[in-house]
Amino acid sequence: RVMENLKEERLPAGMEVHKIFFQPERVNTALNSFVINLIESVLIVVILLIFTMGLRSGLILGLNLLVTVLGSLMILQLFDGTLQRVSLASFVLAMGMLVDNAIVILDGIQIDLQRGHERKKALTAIGIKTAMPLLGATLIAIMAFLPIFLSPDTAGFYVRDLFIVLAVSLLLSWVLALTLIPILADKSLKIKDGDSGKDPYDNKYYKALRKVLNWTLSHRFITLATGVALVLISVFCFRFLPQGFFPDMDYDQLYIEYKLNEGLNSSRTKADLSEIEDYLLAREDVRHVTTSIGGTPARYNLVRTIADPSLSYGELIVDYVSSKALVASIDEIQNYLNENYPDAYIRVKRYNLMYKKFPIEVEFRGPDPEVLKHLRAQAIDVIAESQAVYMPTSNWPQKVPVLMIDYNQAVARGLGLSRRDIGLSVMSATDGIPIAEFYDGIESKAITLKTVDKDGKPIESLENTPVFGLLPSLSSIDRESIQGLLTGSVSEEEILESIMQTIPLSQASSGVYINWEEPVVIRSNGERAMSVQCYPVPGLAVESARQSIAAQIEEIDLPAGYSLSWEGEYKASQQSTKYLFKYYPLAVILMIAILIMLFKDYRKPLVIILCMPLLSIGIIAGMLISGKTFGFVAIVAALGLVGMLIKNGIVLMDEITLQISEGVEPVKALMDSSENRFRPVMLASLTTILGMIPLLNDPLFGPAAVVIMGGLLVGTLITLLFIPVLYAIFFKIKLK
Repeated sequence: RVMENLKEERLPAGMEVHKIFFQPERVNTALNSFVINLIESVLIVVILLIFTMGLRSGLILGLNLLVTVLGSLMILQLFDGTLQRVSLASFVLAMGMLVDNAIVILDGIQIDLQRGHERKKALTAIGIKTAMPLLGATLIAIMAFLPIFLSPDTAGFYVRDLFIVLAVSLLLSWVLALTLIPILADKSLKIKDGDSGKDPYDNKYYKALRKVLNWTLSHRFITLATGVALVLISVFCFRFLPQGFFPDMDYDQLYIEYKLNEGLNSSRTKADLSEIEDYLLAREDVRHVTTSIGGTPARYNLVRTIADPSLSYGELIVDYVSSKALVASIDEIQNYLNENYPDAYIRVKRYNLMYKKFPIEVEFRGPDPEVLKHLRAQAIDVIAESQAVYMPTSNWPQKVPVLMIDYNQAVARGLGLSRRDIGLSVMSATDGIPIAEFYDGIESKAITLKTVDKDGKPIESLENTPVFGLLPSLSSIDRESIQGLLTGSVSEEEILESIMQTIPLSQASSGVYINWEEPVVIRSNGERAMSVQCYPVPGLAVESARQSIAAQIEEIDLPAGYSLSWEGEYKASQQSTKYLFKYYPLAVILMIAILIMLFKDYRKPLVIILCMPLLSIGIIAGMLISGKTFGFVAIVAALGLVGMLIKNGIVLMDEITLQISEGVEPVKALMDSSENRFRPVMLASLTTILGMIPLLNDPLFGPAAVVIMGGLLVGTLITLLFIPVLYAIFFKIKLK
C-alpha cells in the first residue's frame, strides 16, 4: 500500500521507486519453508509410529501430536508469542520429545491389555504409575534449555524462543499423554483374539536384547572401559570438527563494501562504483544493483554491520536470480575486484547473524601509533605467508596529506579576516566552493565557485591565493578617505574597492606547507587500538583458519604497555558461549534436584548423570561424518540433548526401581526393565532422529539436527545398556 501511494501521489514525474530489501517477503519465504519442514517432520513421525506400533496406535499418537502442536501454537498466541523460523524450528527439534510421554503411556496400555488386564485398569494403571516420573523427565528436558532463555547475549536472545516453545509444548504433551491418550485408546485399541494373555516380549528382537544385556552385565567392567575409551577417542577427534559461529543467511542478495584511502577525491569513488555497477549488471545471474556513496544506506537489515560515514566509502547491494547463483559467483567477483581495483578495499559480503565486521581479527593496543604499526606489519606478514587466510586489511587507514596554514592572527585580524575566511579562500582556489547543483536529466552536476587568475586559469601558487572576507574590511577606511568622498576627490567605487579588497595568502599567514597526519585514531577501552583483519580461504571454517595463524601471531614480541586480543567471530563466539554456560550450573542444579526428588536417592541420579559424557561419541561422530560446522546452535542442541537423555534414563530407572520395590530379583529387574522400556525408548529416539531429517539442509539448524540425531543414536544404547551396567556396579548386583 505504501509503495502504491508513493507511485501514484507523492513521486515527481519521471522518478521511479523500487524495493531494494523487503523484509516481509523474506520472512514469508522462511516461514513457508519451515512450515513445510514441520509438516514433513509430523508425517515422518506418524508413518514411523504406524509401522512400528500398528495403524491404530500410530494414528492415536499422530492425532495426539497434532493436538499438541496446535495447542502449543494457541497458548503461545495467548501470551503474544511470535511465529518465526526459530519457533517453528523448535517444534521440529522437539518433534520426537513431543511423543515421548504419549508413547510410554500408550505402550503401557497395550502391554497391559495384551496381558489380559481388565480394560479400565489397563487404561489408567500406567498413567498412575508413571505420571510423576514423566513430569520430572519433562521438566528436566525443559531445564536443559533454560540457559538459552537466561543468556543476555545477542545470540542467546536470537534463539531464546527455543526454550519458550519447548517448555509450552512439552508440558502440554505431558498433560495430553495422561488425558487424551487413554480416551483415544479406549475408543480405538482392540486386542486381537489370541493376543490376550500372550507375552508381548516373546519375539526375536527382545530375545536379542536380552542376550546383549546378559553379556554386558556379565562383562560390566569391559563394557564400562569400552565406553570410556570411546569417549576419550571422541574428545581427541573434537579438534578435527570445523567450528564456526553462525552460518551465512540463505539470501539471494549480497553487498559489496568499497573503501579508498581517506583524503582522496570523492569523484574517484563515484567513478569506480559506477564501473563496478556496470560490470555486475552485465552478468546474467544479477537482477539489480543499488549503489550508495558516503555510507551504508538506512538500516534496512539488523543482521549486518554498518560502515562509518566517509566520502571515500561506497556500497553496492546486489540482487541475484537465486541464492545458488549468488554462492557460485562470489569468488569470481572478488577476484575481479581485487585485480581491477588493487588500491581499494573491496569485499563481497553475505548477510550473517555474526554481528562483528570481520570473521578473523586481531587487535593490538598501546600508546604509540608507530609501535602499533610495527606490530601490525608483523601480523600482516604472518597472514601473507599463510595458505589458510587471505586479504589482510587494517582498521587504521594510511596517513593522508593535510594542507597546513599558519594563521597570522595580528595581520589577518587587522584586515578583518577570520580563519574561516582563509579556509574558504583556499577552498575556492583548489576544489572550489559548492554553491548549487544542476540536474541534466537524472544526472546531477555540482556548481562550484572557483578563484582563477586574470587569464581564467587556476592559481599556480597557493601563497598568492587572494584571500577575501565575507564581511567588508572597515579598517581600510580612514579620515582622509571620508574627506575625499565628501569633496569628490575619491569616488564611491574606489571606497567600495578598498573595503572589498583581497590580499595574498602569504600576508595573512606565516607559512603554507603539507603535513602527513592520521585521518582516524581508533581507541578501545581508552587505548589506541590497531587491528588486522583477514578472511578464511573458500571452503575452510573460520575458526580453523584462525587457529592456523593464531600461534604465530601470539608469538609476536609485545613491548611493555602493549597487549593483543582476538576480536571478530572468535570473540563473538566466546562471549555467547560464556553467557550460555554462565547459567548452565543453575540448570544442572535444578535437574539434579528433580532427580533426587524423584528417586529419593543420590546413587540413581548419579548413574544417569555419569552416562552423559557418552553423548560425545554420537555427537562428534555425527558431525565428522556430515561435515557440518560445530557452531553456536550446535552447542545449544548438545546442551538440550543432555535433557533428552536424562528423560529417557528416568523412564528406565523408574521401571528398575518399581520392579525391585515389588520384590523382583535385582538382575531380573534390570533385564525386565530394559525389555519393558525398549520399545518406548527406541521409538522416542527414532521419532526424534527421523523427525530431524527436514532440517538437515537448513544452514542454521542443520548442525543442530546432526547433533541430536548422532547423540540420540548413541543415547539409546546408553539408556538400554550402560544404565543397567552402572546400576549393577553402584548397587553391587552380581549376575548369577
